[in-house]
Amino acid sequence: MATTHRLTVLAYAAATFATAILAAPSVQAASCCVSEPHGSYIAAKGLGESAPLALDVSEAAGWHAFEFKRDGIWYIQVNDRNDQVRAIIGNIDTVFWTLPGGVDADRVSLPGRTLDIPAGAGREVVYRKPGLWLVAYSTARGVIWSIESPDGTR
Repeated sequence: MATTHRLTVLAYAAATFATAILAAPSVQAASCCVSEPHGSYIAAKGLGESAPLALDVSEAAGWHAFEFKRDGIWYIQVNDRNDQVRAIIGNIDTVFWTLPGGVDADRVSLPGRTLDIPAGAGREVVYRKPGLWLVAYSTARGVIWSIESPDGTR
């Protein structure tokens, strides 16, 4: 009987601990990032690093996407599964640009400067935020990154 009571108490304590851990922002988030109004965390430093101290906000298993914000400028950096920087994109309002960092820096399609996407290219949404998607198009010559509207407009 005492053993059953102890197991019940241990199970309750474990469930309470797990709930607290899942509900709280990660220690990494607290130490790396600035809290945004909608409850997410965006890093303020580490842009261009292969393993930045930032939250991975990628929706695709083979990619790592990191958000940065500094001095009113928003950046998204994409790394591959080997932590190699692939592309870095900057944004203020409706203006986008590619930073000269990453192996795919010359293969980024932006609003106002779109690149041709070859027929048959594989399409994978890597990152989403309201009104904006970052899409990876896999081609025989490598990946083409594209900033798109949720409706697919480039």
